[in-house]
Amino acid sequence: FNNSVSYCSERGGIITSLNLNNQEILYFDEETFNDLTKNVRGGIPILFPNAGALRDNLEFPGLKQHGFARNLTWKSENFKNGFRETLLSTEKTRIIYPYNFSCSVIGELGEDGSFDLNFKVENKEAVIPLPVSMGIHPYFKVPNGEKNNIQFDFEGGEDAENKKEVWLNGGTLYLDNPKLKNPKAVLKVKIPGLGKLIMDVSVEYKKIWIWSQPGKDFICIEPMINGLDGLLDNPRIIRPGEEFVANINFKLQK
Repeated sequence: FNNSVSYCSERGGIITSLNLNNQEILYFDEETFNDLTKNVRGGIPILFPNAGALRDNLEFPGLKQHGFARNLTWKSENFKNGFRETLLSTEKTRIIYPYNFSCSVIGELGEDGSFDLNFKVENKEAVIPLPVSMGIHPYFKVPNGEKNNIQFDFEGGEDAENKKEVWLNGGTLYLDNPKLKNPKAVLKVKIPGLGKLIMDVSVEYKKIWIWSQPGKDFICIEPMINGLDGLLDNPRIIRPGEEFVANINFKLQK
């Protein structure tokens, strides 16, 4: 397999390119990437500790939409067929998210032609539980005029087709991960110009968010730990000294 992956630890650990079967599958906006005042549109941004915007709250008043991890520099190391990026809590992060944590993203190209993306969070606190509601935000390439022809082949996928007017017009559609009902379920999405994208999303990601932007050549299919306001209403709790792991495997079939 002539597969490759690239990332940028200085821009929030974002994955900037993913080439499967000799085909780039990610949309990437170079203009937003090069403008440090903007959040990058494209690639696979890493959202931590929260995904989405939080309603007005007293618990985390400094947390912005999609958290702070995508705006910080991660430490990184490369290994055969992959990489590891790590983000540790600092005095600055503890001001707005008062916990000690270690957050890692491990990407690895498989011998079967797939790409594995592991998200690990460790609670470094001695006695305090760590709440998280993170997510992964992939932008997949698709011509704007072909977005209406995307096919969602998985349980619950009919909602994505029946409610296209929501995500085609800039709204977000929230679906359940089909693995919650069927442990063997995977997301199969036929994307014009790419082929059949298969995402094996571990059950820890309870929700799949679908979003696009009018006039743009992408669709976002986003595995998330919870729905909107998940960090406030229903966070995943990591006990002191323990680690939480969630995984996604990406494969492309013609």
